[in-house]
Amino acid sequence: NYLVRGLVQHPDAVRITALPQRGGREHGAPNWELRVAPEDFPRVVGRGGRTARALRALLDGSYRAMGGNDYDRPGLNIMDPEDDGQPV
Repeated sequence: NYLVRGLVQHPDAVRITALPQRGGREHGAPNWELRVAPEDFPRVVGRGGRTARALRALLDGSYRAMGGNDYDRPGLNIMDPEDDGQPV
């Protein structure tokens, strides 16, 4: 939340929602949904998806640092406000 708010021009529009675990399992890596203002969307995705990949890498690294295993990976769905909220 803190990192994304620092990237965008409208930090109050940042919404991060926890989703059910991947694969419907009770235990495992968390899955997150990120929504931002339409004009901030390109800033969060970045050129060629570089910023999005960096955010996902940070999420993965923090999950592993907190004791997450090597088999589960946390998910970050960045929702496109212009495309009916489809993930990127």
